[in-house]
Amino acid sequence: MTTETWPERSEAIEPLGPVTVRVPASSANLGTGFDAAGVALQRYVTVTVSIASGIEGERSPMSRHVRKAVREVYRELDKLRPDAEDIEVAVEAEFPLGRGLGASAACRGAGLVAANALLGHPLSEHRVLEIGSDLEGHADNMAPALFGGCQIVAMNGRSVTRVSLPVADGVCFVGFTPSFNMSTKKGRKLLPDELSRKDAVHNSCRSALLVAALTTGSWEAMKTAVDDRLHQIPRSKLFPTMFELFEAAESAGAYAAYLSGGGSTLMALTSEDRAEHVREAWISAAAERGIRGEGFVTGIDAGGAQVL
Repeated sequence: MTTETWPERSEAIEPLGPVTVRVPASSANLGTGFDAAGVALQRYVTVTVSIASGIEGERSPMSRHVRKAVREVYRELDKLRPDAEDIEVAVEAEFPLGRGLGASAACRGAGLVAANALLGHPLSEHRVLEIGSDLEGHADNMAPALFGGCQIVAMNGRSVTRVSLPVADGVCFVGFTPSFNMSTKKGRKLLPDELSRKDAVHNSCRSALLVAALTTGSWEAMKTAVDDRLHQIPRSKLFPTMFELFEAAESAGAYAAYLSGGGSTLMALTSEDRAEHVREAWISAAAERGIRGEGFVTGIDAGGAQVL
């Protein structure tokens, strides 16, 4: 067995830190808002970063996302990049990778914000968003992770346009995270290269309805608004009972249910007084189908990434 030995200190990189950043989870797509809509949730990743301090950091999938993002800030600023071994990272996460809650965006966002803070905030918030979205390949998780709230985004190459969408009072999010993950890469490979005009119109109408329902509190329209034909049906091949679980949540009082990001977490929107009933329905319906997992109730995080 090979044992890695990290240098106590880099002679080329200025020691910096530590700095600690807290970043929220996010739930993207919201049904018909594919690669365009995301909302920050009150579950968090807390990341501490220091550069060349001589303290051995953890080595984990989450910490690798952080390190890559830190190095990307140095590259953007045309500075000598620290080696991965020079970047000490500690991660505390309330949600896992690969479950459709934006963990990779949260870790990358934390690395970007931490590095920017360590170097004196030379990058604007918008440039941090663009770098993070480029790392992610899409902005619908990165924007709420960085800025909080509900975000509507559009990418044009590496350029990102975003609008913060005010969400009406009276709704909370109830999630169910199965014990299995869903590969984002495999899920995207299942997506169609083309849509019929009928399906394109179906989704464009409902994505507009989604924005209207969220901002006005027209919760009775949400079930129609999240009725997607672009990504959820193909991705259900990786989660065959997904639509049955949607029905269980809606029967328990949810306004609507959808696949969070690329899965495997399922998300429902409902009123506060029905939230616990919906959470129990998720767990019960999943157990009947031999699926273990965690049900949770959460709200919208308004703050986004915060340096603590």
